[in-house]
Order: sequence, then C-alpha cells, then structure tokens
Amino acid sequence: MPQSVYAESEEKYKVEDWSIIKRLWKYVRPYTWLFIVAILLIMISAALDLIFPYLSKVAIDDYMNADHAYTVEAINGNIHFMKDPKGTFHLKQLEDGSYVITDGTNNYTVSPETLRELRSSDLEGLTKIVIYMILTLIAMFIAVYLQVYLTNYMGQKITHNIRMDLFKHLMRLPMRYFDTTPSGRLSTRIANDTKNLAEFFSSVITSLVKDVVLLVGIIVVMLKMSFYLGTISLLILPLILVSTLVFRYFDRIAYRKVRTRLAIINAFLAEHISGMSVIQIFNQEKRKAEEFDNVNKSHYKSLMEQLMVFAVFRPLMDLLYYLAIAAIVWFGAKGILAGKVGFGVLYAFTSYVEMFFRPLRDIAEKYDIVQNALASAEKIYRIMDEQEEEYNEDQPAVETLKGELAFKNVWFAYDGENYVLKNITFHVKSGEKIAIVGETGAGKTSIISILNGLYKIQRGDILIDGRSLYEYNLQTLRKKLGIVLQDVFLFSGTVLDNIRLFDSKIPKGRVHEVVRYIGAERFINRLPNGYETEILERAGTLSAGERQLIALARAVLYDADILVLDEATANIDTETEAIIQQAMEKISHRKTVITIAHRLSTIRNSDRILVIHKGNLVEEGTHEELMKLGGIYYDLYRLQYELGDIA
Repeated sequence: MPQSVYAESEEKYKVEDWSIIKRLWKYVRPYTWLFIVAILLIMISAALDLIFPYLSKVAIDDYMNADHAYTVEAINGNIHFMKDPKGTFHLKQLEDGSYVITDGTNNYTVSPETLRELRSSDLEGLTKIVIYMILTLIAMFIAVYLQVYLTNYMGQKITHNIRMDLFKHLMRLPMRYFDTTPSGRLSTRIANDTKNLAEFFSSVITSLVKDVVLLVGIIVVMLKMSFYLGTISLLILPLILVSTLVFRYFDRIAYRKVRTRLAIINAFLAEHISGMSVIQIFNQEKRKAEEFDNVNKSHYKSLMEQLMVFAVFRPLMDLLYYLAIAAIVWFGAKGILAGKVGFGVLYAFTSYVEMFFRPLRDIAEKYDIVQNALASAEKIYRIMDEQEEEYNEDQPAVETLKGELAFKNVWFAYDGENYVLKNITFHVKSGEKIAIVGETGAGKTSIISILNGLYKIQRGDILIDGRSLYEYNLQTLRKKLGIVLQDVFLFSGTVLDNIRLFDSKIPKGRVHEVVRYIGAERFINRLPNGYETEILERAGTLSAGERQLIALARAVLYDADILVLDEATANIDTETEAIIQQAMEKISHRKTVITIAHRLSTIRNSDRILVIHKGNLVEEGTHEELMKLGGIYYDLYRLQYELGDIA
C-alpha cells in the first residue's frame, strides 16, 4: 500500500503562532493563580541569578583589590598606619611577596601582623559577601524547586485536559471521519502530540519568561555597571536576532515534517499489526518489511533535516558567544590600563556575557520544543476543528420506542455522489420481524448505518414511531437500537465487562439473567473463568459465534426496542446459530427485529422479506410469496440450495 494512504497533507498551510497560543491559553486559565505564582518565582530566581556576578565584582574591587589610602604617624617611636581617604600612602605588594606602605618616595615595611590589621575590614567584608552568596544560593534553590514543581503540576493538568477534550471530541465526530482517517494517526495525536504540549506548558513558557527577564536584567546591569563595556557587548545583538529568525523559519518547517511522518509510521504499524495474520498467511513479510523501510526512512530523513537546522544554529550561537567574550576581554583590558574599568567589573562582565548567552542557548533549545509543540498543536486543532456530529441534545431523551419504522424515498451515498441506496421506501410495524436480503454490495448494511444515524442521508427521510430520525436526541435514541454486527468488536477486559460495556452500575445478577434468557449461559460456563474470563484485544481467542453471543447479550441487556442483526449468523457454527435463532424467537415477541441475512434458511419465518438489488428495493413479501414470484429472491434461494447452504 502506498505511503500516501497514511499521510496527512504536508501543505504549508499558514497558521499564526499567536492564534494557536491564544487557543491553548484557555487551558491555562483555570490555573491562572498557579501560573502567576510560578512567574513570580521565576522573576525572583532571575533576580537572584543577577546578584551573584555583582557580588563577585564587589568582592574583587571593594575588598580583594581595594586600594585604601593611609596616613603614617610616629607615636612613641613606633610607626602607625591609619586609613584616611585624604591620605597619600597606599599598600603595595613587592616582587618578593612582601608588602610596603608607600607614597612613591617613602617606603615602610608592613609585617604580616600589621597587614592582617590593615586588611581586617576587607576580610570582614569578604565574609559578608560569602554569607550573602550562600543565602542567595539557598534562596535560588527554594525558588527554583517551587517553580519547577508548580509548572510541572500545571503542565500535566493542562495536558490531561487537552487529551480528554480531544478524545471526547473524537467520540463525537461522524463515522465518515473515521472511514477516511487511519487510527494510528489519531493515536499519535492523542498520545504523542499532547505529550509535546505537556513539555511546552510545564517548562517552556515559564523558562522563556525567565530567559527574557534575565536578558533584560543583564542588559540593564551591564549598562549601569559600565556603559562603555555594556555598549560593546550589545553590538552583537543584531547578529543574534537575525540568526534566531532564520532558525525559527527553517525549524518550524522541519518539525511539521517530523510530526506528519511520525503519524504515518504509527498509522502503518496500527494497520499492519492488526492484519498480521493476513501478512503471514500470504507470505508477505518481505514486501511489508520493504514498505515499512520506506516509511521509516522518510521519518529518518525528516529528523535529519530538523537536526541539520539545529546543528547549524547551536555552533553559531557558540561562535557569537566567544566573539563577545573576546571583545569584552580586549576592550576591558584596555579600559583597565586606562584606569576606566576595574578588574572586578571585567570579571563580572565575563560572567554576565556567559549568563547572557545561557538564556539565548536555552531559548534556542526551548524554541526547538516550541516549534515541536506548535506543530503538534496545529495537528491537534485540525482534528478539534472537524465538525462534530449533531446529536440534537436539546431534544428530550428517548425513554422507549414502539418500534415502528419507515423509510421514505431514501437516497444515500457515502461520498455524497455515488449512491448505494436509491429511492428506498418501506414500512415496518411495531413488533414485526423483517429480513433484508441481497447479494454482496447491494446496500443491506448501509441501511443499518443510516438507521442509527451514523451517516446522514442525502434525500428522503427515515421515520421512527412517525417522527423523523433527525429530530430525535441521537445519543439516547441509539440506546434503544440494539445492533449485532457480523464482525463483533470486543474490548480488552472480562466477558462481564464487554456485556455491560464496563458499566458497573448494571448488577451482575441482571447480566446473568439476560445470558440465561438468550441461552448463552452454557457457552460462558465453558470459559476458563466464566464471566471473569479476560478477553484480549479484538477477542482473538473467542470464536465468531462466541463473540456474536456476547454482542447479542449486550443488545438485550440494554433493552433495545428495535433489534438489528447484521449477518449475525453468517460465519458461525450450527450450535451457536441455533442458540441465536431460539433467542431471536423469544425476543421477537416483544420487539421489532430486522435481520440482514446471508443464509436465507434463517429468515424463512420472517413476517416480511425485503430484497435489495444494486441499491434498489426490488421485491417485498413473505418467503412463500417471493418464491412464487420467481424473481431475484427465488434465484438467490435456489443458488444457495444448490450449493448446500440450505438444508
């Protein structure tokens, strides 16, 4: 099967980032206070980040490299040094490591004891700076811990809500949507794409806020500390902005491809794992492996394209960082020699430049995640924007039906053009037992599909108890229409779960009563754990007949007023068929029953038989009347008799 079958359109449809973020914001609103607290914590942690290099600058320039002025006095024959802003003497270290107090002409040797006394205030100041640094680190730890916890909690709650809304929306989409959309693609949207949004909400938004606050704060502090070096540092900003904008454009395109092709892989796997028995029976393993290799390579190429974009951007940011450092060192050294800049200022500037590029790198990485998240959000909202099925929920709930049914000049096409039902008209009385027959593809199952409103007809009308189908509350109406399909779908869980559809409000005793009523108790008792027997995905360990009995019990349990069997006895053994026939005899006394039949022997006792041929209702009557007519029904019956399908 060609890859295009699984692919979504890779058209570059334009969706503004802000429009997506605006739509996502409604999920943040319930957690506004958490978000505000997280932002406050982020601003606190950013401010604490900015303090650290400044404390280092103060430690170096005000205490470690402090050039205090002194006066020299001789008291009782001893030389004393006293700090005096107007003094002409300064402390100087000689090449041999010793210290002297000198005014350029007179030199006085300073003993280690005297040196400690002279620098005692500097040591006290350094001690305070170290204490401030420790307190800053502790405060940063607390602020970051609380911020990370709150943002992750908020992100997971938001993602949970998005995933729930998406799944609820999927359940309300018309059946036509699922006919044209691979299930693997939908699984990708619900599982993988919402996971990308989790990271966006839990870390990206708040991290971007912190990065922006840091950048603004660093620029302000650098300009205030040294306008000369600050201006030089900011000259590199235009290059950074241009690089970021170019990266943004190409990264978004690359991520769209990655998300689309991941969905293709999931859709391919979902279909082929489900159809593994067919692949193995027809020895198609090699060809299917080659097909998957092509799908996998396509995804690999899209990942490499995205990697190339990021591989260019990250080293470019590093290059700009080292250029900025080189400029700061060069012009800072000249400033020190000219006496315009202190060494502590230069040291702080190198720290601030490193800190300046840290959020830039973080923004680049987070922007990578943002592009991933926005690409995922685009895919999610393409599903969310699909029009939901109209349930007429403003109409009162359907409590019970008489079971009267009428088709009036019904025309129906799955694609809106090629009609599979043409001008179908018939009437079913309450409690009547009707059979619908016809060759494969005649349109029998389509009648059931439109009867429960899964598909809308193009022309005509369907009446239930004299009222148009489309005037009912469809959700409650479907509860009164029990349908047993030929291919019964069972969920992972126990037999009991599947009969009552995981509704624990329905007592087990009621389930047992229904199973006994339809005669399926012996079959369930044969299972290893009876009603508690675990059914794996799609119930591969149960026979077709056993699945049919579970589906029939389900329909009877929910007390449907109109019961439809769609080829329910087509592929089952004689014993199970007899059980179903006996059950239908009991049920038909108090319900309207419509049977779509493959084996004509099973519907001979129907009140009426409708014959569908190429989408038209061509014959109608009892078995005897149709046999006398000698038309299509007669030919079908005779053909089955000759093939041995009719005993």
